[in-house]
Amino acid sequence: MAYDPFEPEVFRLRVPIRKGEVEYKALTLRPPVLRDIIRTDGHAPESVAYARALLSSLSGAPEAVLDQLAPEDWADLRLVLARTNMRFMGLVNLLDEKEEAETGDPTAAAAEMAAKPGNVTPPPNSGPTSAA
Repeated sequence: MAYDPFEPEVFRLRVPIRKGEVEYKALTLRPPVLRDIIRTDGHAPESVAYARALLSSLSGAPEAVLDQLAPEDWADLRLVLARTNMRFMGLVNLLDEKEEAETGDPTAAAAEMAAKPGNVTPPPNSGPTSAA
């Protein structure tokens, strides 16, 4: 099944975490919203504290539980969080990507966009030209 950024993502831990009577074998990360990034206020974006606060907000797991993550799980989760950060910083817009995937044919979508008034499609490249 393909990754869908608008559905919860289950991250299976390589090393389960035990906190009291509870054992965490996976973290379910819900799709991010603005309140998640607000939870990181006061922490530098590259810091562990920032990532831990964001992960806690997305998963609902207390930070005290996340403090027990194995390095391998932490490293993989940092990559998941990087994707979330890219969305909040405007470096990637997954809504656009989802819309393109739903249309199915990027060529047809491009032709449709070019047909709209005001959009001009450049002519195909016919190779180098000379001013001679």
